[in-house]
Amino acid sequence: MKTRQNAELRKPEILKNFYDILIEEGIEGASIAKIAKRMGIHPSLIIHYFSTKEKLIIAAVDHIVREYGVLIQGMESRTTDRARRLERLVDTLVGDEWYRMTEIAADFSVIAISFRNGEIDERVRRLYALYKKFLAGEFRALGEAGIIDRRNPQRTAEIVMSLLEGYRHFKHFYVRDEDAESYRRDMKRTVMTLLGPE
Repeated sequence: MKTRQNAELRKPEILKNFYDILIEEGIEGASIAKIAKRMGIHPSLIIHYFSTKEKLIIAAVDHIVREYGVLIQGMESRTTDRARRLERLVDTLVGDEWYRMTEIAADFSVIAISFRNGEIDERVRRLYALYKKFLAGEFRALGEAGIIDRRNPQRTAEIVMSLLEGYRHFKHFYVRDEDAESYRRDMKRTVMTLLGPE
C-alpha cells in the first residue's frame, strides 16, 4: 500500500519535471538523468516507475489527453441553452485556457516523435479523435436546434479543428501580446461565420 501511495505522489512529480525539461530543451535534451538531477533523486527511481524514456513520453501524452478530456467535459456541462452554448464553446476554443493547456514547444516535440513511434502516434490520434467527437456532437445538436447550418458535423469539426490548430501555432509565432485579444476576437468571428446561423 505504501509503495502505491509513493507512486501516486512521485509519478506526477516526475512527469511534471520531464515536461518542464521537454519545454526547455526539446525531446533530444530530455533525459532520465536530467530529470533525476532536477528532482534531486537517483535515476533508478524514475526507471522503477517508467523503465524507459519512451514510457515517460507515453505517460506525458496520456496526461495531456486526460487534461483536454477534463476541459472538454467542463464545456459540456456549462449550459443547456443552445445559443449560449455555441458562444461559450467558441469562446473556450479560442480562449487562453485552451491555448495554454499545453506548451507549444512540448506539443511540437511530441508530434515530431509521433511520426516515428506508433504508440505515441496512436495516443495523439486518440486525442484528436476525442476532440473531433466532442465538436461533431456539439455541431450536430446545434444544427438540429437550428442554431447553426451544418449538414456534415464530422467534416465541420475537422475544418474547425484545422483552423484552431493553425490559430494556435500562428499566434505563438506572429501575434504580439498587445494584439492577442483583438486577434482572438477576429478568430471567434471567423469561427462563428464558418458555422453560419440558419
